[in-house]
Amino acid sequence: MTSTFHPIDPAALERLHAILGEEGLRTDEPARQRYGRDETEDLHFPPQAVALPATPDQVAAVMRLASELRLAVTPRGAGTGLSGGALPVAGGICLSVERLDKIRWIDRRDLSCEAEAGVITGHLQRQVEEQGLFYPPDPASGDTCLLAGNLAEDSAGPHSCKYGTTRRYVLSLEAVLPSGELIRTGARTRKDATGYNLTQLLVGSEGTLAIITAATLRLLPKPATTLVLVIPFPALDAAAAAVEEIFLAGFDPATCELMEAEALRAVGEVMVLPPGLVDQEAMLLVELDGEVADELLERAAAIADLVESLGAGEPLVAQDAAEQRRLWEVRSKIGEAVKHRSVYKEADTVVPRKALADLVRAARRAAADHGLTAICYGHAGDGNLHVNLLRGELPLEEWASRRDAAEEQLFRAVIDLGGTLSGEHGIGWSQKQLLPLAIDPPTLALMRQVKKAFDPLGILNPGKIFPDS
Repeated sequence: MTSTFHPIDPAALERLHAILGEEGLRTDEPARQRYGRDETEDLHFPPQAVALPATPDQVAAVMRLASELRLAVTPRGAGTGLSGGALPVAGGICLSVERLDKIRWIDRRDLSCEAEAGVITGHLQRQVEEQGLFYPPDPASGDTCLLAGNLAEDSAGPHSCKYGTTRRYVLSLEAVLPSGELIRTGARTRKDATGYNLTQLLVGSEGTLAIITAATLRLLPKPATTLVLVIPFPALDAAAAAVEEIFLAGFDPATCELMEAEALRAVGEVMVLPPGLVDQEAMLLVELDGEVADELLERAAAIADLVESLGAGEPLVAQDAAEQRRLWEVRSKIGEAVKHRSVYKEADTVVPRKALADLVRAARRAAADHGLTAICYGHAGDGNLHVNLLRGELPLEEWASRRDAAEEQLFRAVIDLGGTLSGEHGIGWSQKQLLPLAIDPPTLALMRQVKKAFDPLGILNPGKIFPDS
């Protein structure tokens, strides 16, 4: 698979302009700067041109041209990713699907919908909720991220604890191959045993195999009511044990989020914590959902009794929507709190639930061994914690060296705990050199062969997932 790409010359620009029109092609410096970044640290790779197709046919035409001329193409959603998956590291064309923004249909009786890849996730959720339906995947950037990125990364969020990640809701895809062919995978049906499951292969492939232009999605009836518990713990091990026990007891929470002591302290620097959370070693936020409010209260009381036996403090309970938002704010403020402290690198660690406490200790140890601070929080119900390694006042070069060493030490520990490199952010650009820690050589070779079968010229999202030779 070649990695030699041709530059975009004036003749190629003319042909792109003919395909995309005045509004669909940008080569000005502000656009190149904007589309050269995503939310991954401070990395910057400006493309030569930004393509903004408005139809799947235009996407296909751009890819036919790119294949003919061997131009690198980097697909992009909203650029909210945290692993560098949308960075145009090879220059060339950054192809954004943001103008493919139509919800084509919502079928309330069939509990399904079809939406183009440029639809904002939160907008889709609100549209289906107006019909009493529910699209569960809820990444933190839901009000800005696009379905394209969610599909490419198999995005998740707090509600994946009960409802699963994006891939669980994908029935069928419309996509463009690197050659420019427009394909359909899967079916609108709930069962499909017809040939290879290319739908699930493309979901989570990080834009390296095809450009997804639309998806048929499975929906659920919206739960009638929710209840939130915030439970403080004087010991990390007690909080981790509580996560195991909550699931063993069959409570099936919609979310189960954990914040350890350093995360709570950081949030306490940007907002007033509820008194019961001050100076605690850990906190669980548990959300229950269902059809009958009284039944949720009964389940909440049973959970409170269970965690009390493990040493938990008095839970805070909220059924009122405004009060639930106030409790959720403790968890949702963590991103702001970390940025308030320092530049940081986020590691998307995931282990079996039983190893949560060991994961936090491994993160603290890796950070301390390299003179850094670690802040841990995230989706305890999935064993998926985000470990933020903070730069503090370190000079840039020293920070980069210590960060990389700490991250590798952390992920070696994660693998030893039975975990892997990413729970929801993907491998992208920033994690690719670590991939051999998690994937054995024969499996990695097979993955490369899959990439070559879809993209023999290597023009689609080059430089991602696979480690440099």
